Amino acid sequence: MALKSLTRPLGLTYRPCTTITPSLFNLNKSYSATPNINNKATNDKDQTITPIDKLEEVKNEALKATTEKVDEALVDKKEEKAEKKDEKEEGYEFGAFHWNMERGAAIALIPLMSTQMIYGAHPVVDGLLGVVLPYHIHMGLDSCITDYVPKRVYPRLHKAANWTLFGTTGLVMWGCYEFNTNDIGITEFMQRLFAA
Repeated sequence: MALKSLTRPLGLTYRPCTTITPSLFNLNKSYSATPNINNKATNDKDQTITPIDKLEEVKNEALKATTEKVDEALVDKKEEKAEKKDEKEEGYEFGAFHWNMERGAAIALIPLMSTQMIYGAHPVVDGLLGVVLPYHIHMGLDSCITDYVPKRVYPRLHKAANWTLFGTTGLVMWGCYEFNTNDIGITEFMQRLFAA
């Protein structure tokens, strides 16, 4: 009941189209062939208007107002759909590019890992590893976000997850750079970790 009282001023409540049926004690319309003078009112132009005619006019006005609001809502929805269609979605080309870059990063890790195991620590290998490894992890997590937090279902959460991922990846790359230049480096750290 409270919901109806809140939505009634907006014209959003359901108004069933009911017909007036006379009750046993209050007959609004005469069922005889002769007109009943008590139920008719005359106006300035000598036209007769019955209470039922007035009720029909009120119902028609309410129906027009509701119909106009529904039409406006439909037009607004159509405009929103048109705006969404105008937005360019990521298609086949982006998917192919993403897959190629992810595979390229995975393949680039093979010689980097094998080189560090064979030859030991080197600043160039540490620098490349500090870029390729976070990028490979970034691409994998980006695929997870695309699959499990789709943009069409969770637009705000999708954007927040992407921004968080990009920020974290940037910080990790910066941390790898700092670790490689100011400390022992990634390769030497891994060797010490497994030697201990």
